[in-house]
Amino acid sequence: STDPDEVIYDDVPRDNSDSNTDPEEMIYDDVEFGEEGGCNSSLDNGWSSSEFESYDEASDGEGLFFVSSKMQKLVKAAKDGTKDGLEKTKAAVKKGRSFIKTKSFCQGGLFQCEPVLCPAPEGLSQQQLVRRCILGSILESEKNYLDALKRILEHYEKPLSQIEPKLLSDRKLKMTFYRVREILQSHFLFQIALASRVAEWDSLEMIGDVFVASFSKSMVLDAYSEYVNNFSTAMAVVRKTCASKPGFLEFLKHRQESSSDRVTLYSLMMKPIQRFPQFILLLQDMLKNTPVGHADRLPLQMALTELETLAEKLNEKKREADQRCEIRHIAKAMNERYLNKVGPLLSRRLFLLNDVLMCATPNIR
Repeated sequence: STDPDEVIYDDVPRDNSDSNTDPEEMIYDDVEFGEEGGCNSSLDNGWSSSEFESYDEASDGEGLFFVSSKMQKLVKAAKDGTKDGLEKTKAAVKKGRSFIKTKSFCQGGLFQCEPVLCPAPEGLSQQQLVRRCILGSILESEKNYLDALKRILEHYEKPLSQIEPKLLSDRKLKMTFYRVREILQSHFLFQIALASRVAEWDSLEMIGDVFVASFSKSMVLDAYSEYVNNFSTAMAVVRKTCASKPGFLEFLKHRQESSSDRVTLYSLMMKPIQRFPQFILLLQDMLKNTPVGHADRLPLQMALTELETLAEKLNEKKREADQRCEIRHIAKAMNERYLNKVGPLLSRRLFLLNDVLMCATPNIR
């Protein structure tokens, strides 16, 4: 339970929360459905060279997002730490208390620049030093994330598009790396904003507004939601091609073994799914070390709200995609009948097909 002395939303007007989100519900909790992968696909611990060959489509896993207990704890911490403040911060925003400058970051043209935090000046308080340290963690985390996205495109997508004879068709290549480029573009813009703000850190000491300006755009939600929804399909393409084309498996093994950290393609592809929980924890830590009355406090609260809301929207879009997957598989099992609608009925489910109404009891494992 949270220590009352550490409540981080204490200066935001209280509002009645109508959120029905279960605090135990986990972000992207059921990222395990895919068009080609099937509704029972799961990947347990990431792929090493041998796991490309031994992957079992029917294996019992915890879902693609939760590849480790560490990640489970990370997401739970993020949910517990921000859920209580969501409605309060939204109430503050509705009352017009906005300190966000959304346009200033992108003025001056697009250019690639890596944020650099100058050495700390003398005379800073302990809290200012801690905030500087957290900012350094944010910068390092984002640099590593950008490097991972660029590796996916430069070490995998680009050579696979050039190899002759092709190991992946153009259609399967697009399916495998769907939306990675758009996610990278979004984070290039975020990096520009970060660089601008970091250069002024010692005079402004604000970071929350940069997150709100960067991640409140619909293009970010679109890119990430389509990536999350497509993830299982992409992994199914990789797995099936490994089984059918030994040359493709050898390509993946060579890429892994020739990299300094020996990170697999699967681990790299997981990083966009893990990104928002990581952001939430970092900003949560920054907010805990931001005193009441500080100019960055409300922007940080709004940034946490924005990221948590984005995660909730991704959850909802994933559920919709899963239902479409369920409809396709049931229709196929019903001997080419097509399904018009799925509806709840207490503890049972109703399936309205073109020529029959089916009532079923879910098998919850």
